[in-house]
Amino acid sequence: MQEGTPSGVPSSRFGSAFLRSPAGTTERIEERSICSLVLHKWGDYQPVLAAASLRFLERDAYLDAARADARTRDELVMGVFDDFEAEFRDPVLTDVDQELVTVCPPLMRDIVEPEPPRIQRAFVEGAFMRRMFRLLVEGEGWEADAQVRDVMARHFPFHLAAVEAVESSPVAS
Repeated sequence: MQEGTPSGVPSSRFGSAFLRSPAGTTERIEERSICSLVLHKWGDYQPVLAAASLRFLERDAYLDAARADARTRDELVMGVFDDFEAEFRDPVLTDVDQELVTVCPPLMRDIVEPEPPRIQRAFVEGAFMRRMFRLLVEGEGWEADAQVRDVMARHFPFHLAAVEAVESSPVAS
């Protein structure tokens, strides 16, 4: 994977999409599957986001990018994190000014892995759409977040419920 560059194709490092049990049920989501799900959703919105870019970053590069993100900087200043590397759980960032959506497949996998398979897919798609939609709404900060949440509640309620349920789950120590 070429870190820091917009990506239209996930790296071969991101292995098979899902591990399948003999019965054909999904057991565990893999990073490649996360990339594939994100790219599929990205493709749906690419016509209206022609100037926007998508990139995938590994954890360390992603955490550096997160530290530069305005929302995350505010949280750091407010003392929200005792241990940023261990506690940060937002696998998708959006820079509205640069029209850039950044995804961290390893972080997303770690967050969603304990969840049932159906929730895993809904979380991946929902977490991505929730941040990508910031490029499609007016306003800033909480107002834009409220608009995005309203859109998701009307059009993607299962995805929104999955994101909010996973985010409300306690972090394993």
